[in-house]
Amino acid sequence: MDAIRRFRSFFLLPVLAAAMLAGCGDGGAPGAPTARFESPDAELSWQGVLACADCDGIDTRLRLQRGNGVVAQYELVEAYLDGEGAEYFHEAGRWRRDGRILRLQATSGGERLYAIDGTGNLVVVDRRGHAAGPGRVLAPAGPPSL
Repeated sequence: MDAIRRFRSFFLLPVLAAAMLAGCGDGGAPGAPTARFESPDAELSWQGVLACADCDGIDTRLRLQRGNGVVAQYELVEAYLDGEGAEYFHEAGRWRRDGRILRLQATSGGERLYAIDGTGNLVVVDRRGHAAGPGRVLAPAGPPSL
């Protein structure tokens, strides 16, 4: 029994120490989405199924691009799911970041606001920066596929 305890201690202690050290990071790693906003040629994407009052959900995919460090454009594709299929909507325009708030200005008019949380998710917010309700979060996605 004593050998089992020593065996556990031998393997558990380094694992626990590594886990504790991993939690001590500054959150601003170069690969983190918030840090990548500063890249002159950033291309970031998020996706998720947002809550919908009169449908089964809104499958949402957002891609932000910045070319030559100046032009900040976005592309948003939404699929309103109703159990029998989906109705697709496409929107494009320019984006800018104001602190933790991401502002999307559509070429057709209108503005969408998202808050960037500490893990890189985008949370749909109102004009005061308050969450627009539960089930309205987009998670970082891999390479954009819009």
